[in-house]
Amino acid sequence: MGKESEKKKNTIRRDKVLKTANKKLPEFPRNIAGLEDYSENWNFETAAHLLRRTCFGPKISEINQAVALGMDGSVEKLLNQEELTPEPPLNDRDYEDKAPPIGETWVDSEKKTGNANLYRQSYEAWRISLILNQPYQSPSNVPFSIREKMVLFWQNHFATEAKVVEDPRYTYWMNYRLRKHFIGNFKNLVKEINVDAAMLVYLGGIYNVKEAPNENYARELFELFTIGKGPVDGEDSYTYYTEEDIIQASKVLTGWYVEDVFSGSERQRFEEGDHDETTKVFSNKFNNTSIPSNGEDEHKDLVDMIFKSERTSEYICEKLYRWFVYYVIDEDVTDKIIKPLAKVLRDNNFEIKPVLSKLFKSQHFYEIHTRGAMIKSPCDFNLGVLRQIPFSDTSGFDFRDLYRFWRNRGDNITNQGQDILESPNVAGWPAYYQDPLYHEIWINAVTLPLRTSDISLYFRDSGINATSGQPGTPEDVRIYAEPIKLLDEIDTPDDIDFIIELFCKWLFPVYSEISEEQKEDFKNIVVGDNPNMWYDEYHEYINNPTDEGKTAINNKLKTLVKEMCLMPEYHLS
Repeated sequence: MGKESEKKKNTIRRDKVLKTANKKLPEFPRNIAGLEDYSENWNFETAAHLLRRTCFGPKISEINQAVALGMDGSVEKLLNQEELTPEPPLNDRDYEDKAPPIGETWVDSEKKTGNANLYRQSYEAWRISLILNQPYQSPSNVPFSIREKMVLFWQNHFATEAKVVEDPRYTYWMNYRLRKHFIGNFKNLVKEINVDAAMLVYLGGIYNVKEAPNENYARELFELFTIGKGPVDGEDSYTYYTEEDIIQASKVLTGWYVEDVFSGSERQRFEEGDHDETTKVFSNKFNNTSIPSNGEDEHKDLVDMIFKSERTSEYICEKLYRWFVYYVIDEDVTDKIIKPLAKVLRDNNFEIKPVLSKLFKSQHFYEIHTRGAMIKSPCDFNLGVLRQIPFSDTSGFDFRDLYRFWRNRGDNITNQGQDILESPNVAGWPAYYQDPLYHEIWINAVTLPLRTSDISLYFRDSGINATSGQPGTPEDVRIYAEPIKLLDEIDTPDDIDFIIELFCKWLFPVYSEISEEQKEDFKNIVVGDNPNMWYDEYHEYINNPTDEGKTAINNKLKTLVKEMCLMPEYHLS
């Protein structure tokens, strides 16, 4: 190996994350584009933008596949609706519970057994694994998928708290519903959520009987799940519904319980004797609609009534827009994007896929001011790094070690404000509704140092610990960053200038905003004062592939990528 020259002082700045949060909503440029098809150049940067917003941590190989497929082909693959049911979570730590034993799933257990907290953590680890290993089990070899991003969207939309639900089986089967409908029919999904076991427990639906109607779920069904509240427009009246509508809806929803001793997803039970059989009459917000008694199907009649309002389609399109594009929805965005998307939704009988297809192929989605405009959530930031960077092989690991590794990553994102098990409340994560801060909430004096610390952990020379074993013992299982594997995906791996340019386009949302000085700083991390160092050392390793040479190349790339992931730009999507 060539002698390494003294490196220049690292001048890369990492302190440019905003020091002050929004005091008011930012303004979009005037004359934004609409939903007309994107017609400009489709390249690595546009493909990266699409996958950055719709997946977690797109890999170089995935972006290259998207470039080759073109925009239409990429969106088609992204929105592939092939039904995939991943292997369920396993009992990885509860040695006291023999049903199920270690290594078998607990989701089909007929009775609630064992340590619920350990099973909740098992579920958490499982969720992390699905995000890190997406796409998975795909017979059609889909190169990338929106599935996990949409499952998380629906989890945030129909928010619950696992500790309140208590039974991890219910939490799992709710996720199963969201996964089944990830880009399917919104109206049908709402009907299923009405009587989902986790939701019935979480919002007190199991206590909603004709003698004492419980308004909790009915209120959230209107306000958060379907039509939205809007400003007060009269006594006990909001823009889109009234307090009396909530009372009538709660009567529609009476009579539902949860079978605790049951195996599978459909554990909801309807008791006709506890159901209010009167005719429910709604306000002029719903054209004074009457819903007569209709037994266990009556809750579906309620949803049909709500969905007759155009506002319902607009409301869910606003939430999708804030999830995938930007949080500012002004009059221009409403007229050019939201209302046309809502019409697409209604015209397609409330199927979500056509709406997303229209949005992801639109001129507006790729406008330069939408790129890099979102701060990554903790899931996007932490799990994105772990997807993008190659790590050492874990195929020989004991599944308990993998579960520990995944569970620890859940702790990382929880500490940064996004617990994948526990929503803060029924409204979901504030970053998607709290005006005017929105996603700026993700970055503060506590979470920013944690993000920095986690990046350092992921690239640590000693690796990421997956067990509690003592260093150097057989029980000490570790996972190591191996960015040297990225060179297999690069056309000219001996050209450090090409590598720097590619990595900037891959890891940062707006390549044009990366200065020549910044790129030179990145290059200096690898070559110092000797511009030929990378070329020489790379070819020396290729011609004589020793462990020492591999380690030296890997360490250079590890330092480079670590510094890039610590840049303010990497926090943006």
